[in-house]
Amino acid sequence: MIFERISEDLALEAAAIIVQAYAEPPWNEKWNLEGATTRLLELSNTPGWLGVGALEDRAICGFAIGHPYTSASGTGLYIPEIAVLPRYQRRGIGTQLLKLLEEEACKCGYKSTWLLSQKQGAAAEYYMACGYKQDQNVRVYARSIR
Repeated sequence: MIFERISEDLALEAAAIIVQAYAEPPWNEKWNLEGATTRLLELSNTPGWLGVGALEDRAICGFAIGHPYTSASGTGLYIPEIAVLPRYQRRGIGTQLLKLLEEEACKCGYKSTWLLSQKQGAAAEYYMACGYKQDQNVRVYARSIR
């Protein structure tokens, strides 16, 4: 398994990972390949994006993508997507991807990383095990407009 920064082309190949990984619990999301490709195109076309991947035999089996995010406390890296093919999960690949993305962010001068996820359950436990903490001051507010 090789862990490295990825190009936009390789990021787009990761669309199938979104379709498969997010269909599994705890997400149970019904992504199609077109929607997942559009999502990765949006992410990889954001100025300053960082992407890392796990490759086996030159095929991508996991990835993490980050975006610059500037706030009053400085510039950090927001991680909107991280996913690993189900057959490769529970091998430490996601943890290595997060670590590599954090290292790349540090090289670029970012002071922090942050992400959104479930507040309870396996995903929350995973991120906390990786050193992430739930923010007590911030909440996500959503509203359907259709």
